[in-house]
Amino acid sequence: MKEEKKIEELIVFSGQYEDCEENSRVVIPEGIEEIAENAFRDFSCLCEVVLPRSLKRISACAFAGCTNLKRVEMQFGLEEILDEAFSSCSSLTSVNIPDSVKRIGEGCFEACASLSQIKLSESVIMIGSGAFAYCFNLTDVTIPDSCVLVEFNAFANCFSLEGVKLSCNMGLIDESTFEGCRSLKYVDLPTKLVKIGRRAFKGCTSLANIILPVGTAVIGLDAFADCSALSRIAIPKDLREIEDLEVFGGCDSLHEISFGGSRERWEEIMRGNSLTLQKSDCSFSVPKITFMNLE
Repeated sequence: MKEEKKIEELIVFSGQYEDCEENSRVVIPEGIEEIAENAFRDFSCLCEVVLPRSLKRISACAFAGCTNLKRVEMQFGLEEILDEAFSSCSSLTSVNIPDSVKRIGEGCFEACASLSQIKLSESVIMIGSGAFAYCFNLTDVTIPDSCVLVEFNAFANCFSLEGVKLSCNMGLIDESTFEGCRSLKYVDLPTKLVKIGRRAFKGCTSLANIILPVGTAVIGLDAFADCSALSRIAIPKDLREIEDLEVFGGCDSLHEISFGGSRERWEEIMRGNSLTLQKSDCSFSVPKITFMNLE
């Protein structure tokens, strides 16, 4: 009981908590609604945390740098996990985020190098920038349809990420969202997609085929650059803008583009230029363009 009071003082106020082996497992008592900013930051002895049902918010950097933290038990009722709350928790292998969570902050699980499995809340509305960046062992991700915004760099450099299913309600794939995900082979794109941001899939060297959904209007600078395995891409007639003609630079295998509109519309988008691709060996190629004329 005395220990629980000590924890309560730390979390609600600004008390001290000893980082020692006998406190390797911490059970936060019921009644606590918020874990304070930096509360357990850089605690090297902390291995397991059990959070109470009363908890609403985990504040910024609350568990950042807890390099031996292997298990976090979250309860339904938690609503927010703020910026860098679990960043650099390099021993954390899996996370089950309860369906009450609506917001995952910037860099929340960034550089959790051992994280291989995440189950996201079915109520999450937004995922902050860099939230899961540099999670080198993460293999697949499903963004629930409740989510409308995944900010830039959210999954950048997740080297083992092979498959992604995105929320159907996302209109934007933000800048560098999947940049450097070199194992990414499959992406289920949002049905409401309007824009693919700059460098969104740059360096996804295992991505072989892409079908952009009807309604996709803008492809950003370098969005698919250095996708060396990309051989085919289907682009809908709704496309209005390609921000830069080097959008497919370094796509060494790209030999076919299917466009849903007419040749005339394609030439307008290309501003009268032909699409000549520079390969990684500095040679050039011209992909075959197929016009579907689905006007």
